[in-house]
Amino acid sequence: MHPSEYFVNGQLVDQPPNSPGVYRLYGDGPTPLYIGKSLHIARRLREHAREAESSARHQRLMRSTRRIDCTLTAGDIGAQLLENLEIKRDMPLFNRRQRRARHPVTVHVPRLPAAGSGFLRPEVTALADDSLPPGASHYGLFRQRRAAEDYLIALARRCGLCQRVLGLDRGRGPCFAYQLGQCLGACVGRETATRHNQRLLAALAPAQLAAWPWQHAILLREDTPGKSHTDWHLVHQWHHLGTFPSLRHLPRRAPAASPPALDLDAYRILLRAFRQPEVQRYAYRPDGRPRAVPLPDASHGTVDPAGL
Repeated sequence: MHPSEYFVNGQLVDQPPNSPGVYRLYGDGPTPLYIGKSLHIARRLREHAREAESSARHQRLMRSTRRIDCTLTAGDIGAQLLENLEIKRDMPLFNRRQRRARHPVTVHVPRLPAAGSGFLRPEVTALADDSLPPGASHYGLFRQRRAAEDYLIALARRCGLCQRVLGLDRGRGPCFAYQLGQCLGACVGRETATRHNQRLLAALAPAQLAAWPWQHAILLREDTPGKSHTDWHLVHQWHHLGTFPSLRHLPRRAPAASPPALDLDAYRILLRAFRQPEVQRYAYRPDGRPRAVPLPDASHGTVDPAGL
């Protein structure tokens, strides 16, 4: 790869930086051919060049690259959020496209068992209002209904749950999985509804969604090791509302209570970020001059999404 120009934060440079951030590979046109992120941009670009030696796809990308543009970030959280945003906005030819689901779906388990059976029956429901519902009975986020149904079928097979009582297998008598030894017998009375319900909820628990536990927006502060670069990530209801270089750049009005769209990939990035103990979290106070108010420790009553 021999691009003719390197740009960092809009400035022409001799070499790409070995710093965290997002890089874009351009050909002759205005749209990036590829967008990526790395904690060490220069090292990652060298890896691209090596991958071109054994991959025809990478070889085409490298031969087409004329310019590389980089935006530095304070760390990995900012790099992931920016990469996700730009890939979905620009849809580069050489990226595996991250499609935004129009209405993401989730698996909901009603509080009460299906009428007359005593067995809990999961329901695949759309998040039509683009926000995570309150409560602790929603599991997983999926781009399509079929993906959620496939998840439930795989879960039932792995954990010996009965697809018949879960509503995934229609018919009467022993379910097909029971005949194969993959069901513990809820469909033939060998397992009680109480026990089956307990095992279902335990199997779903790792996929439980974290409802937004605060009444306000949150700021995540991310610093470079030497604190020469700071990013403030503004987050509300699991929506990334922007990244700002300082508090004075923050908006002076509170974000909308219901942002326009839920991005599944951004939700997962942010959830991982909130679960990192070293990440600094602040309550966002936009009234007057924007302020960042440190959140108290969990021992003082703060709700931690890692425990939801």
